[in-house]
Amino acid sequence: MNLNDLVNRVNRKLSGELLSYYELKDYLDDTIDDINQRLGSAYPVFSDLDSSVSAYDLFPDAWIRKCVVVGAAWYFFIADEEGMLTAEAYQLLYERNLFEMQRDFLSQVPEEYVKGYVDPDTLVDDETAPDPTFGTLGKDSDTGAIVNGSTWKL
Repeated sequence: MNLNDLVNRVNRKLSGELLSYYELKDYLDDTIDDINQRLGSAYPVFSDLDSSVSAYDLFPDAWIRKCVVVGAAWYFFIADEEGMLTAEAYQLLYERNLFEMQRDFLSQVPEEYVKGYVDPDTLVDDETAPDPTFGTLGKDSDTGAIVNGSTWKL
């Protein structure tokens, strides 16, 4: 979703507020943190995006509308003393939408965004990997390993 469209959608939920992308960024980040926690994923938060990025398209727009927009509005209202009644309504909707996203989208998270995923192209190949030597290290029969000349006792 285009970031301008995202900001406009969040502002419409805020009953007449006209916050900028930079003013909303913390609330948007909080929603991505929630999504990552629910999905066991590692999607980047808005603060981590390059300034040249004009869209957040890492998951479908439907989930951005249902979770990110509603979540950002909820985070805004809980930070605003006057918005507590509105915050309660958004909290229920946000929690329901996060549950639905977890239920319906979890199996569709691309592997590069699964928390703990290691890109196989970044792994060290066997020819350049250090050659550890395991066994007895010397007197007193200490057990350990020697890796690149460093001794590690186990």
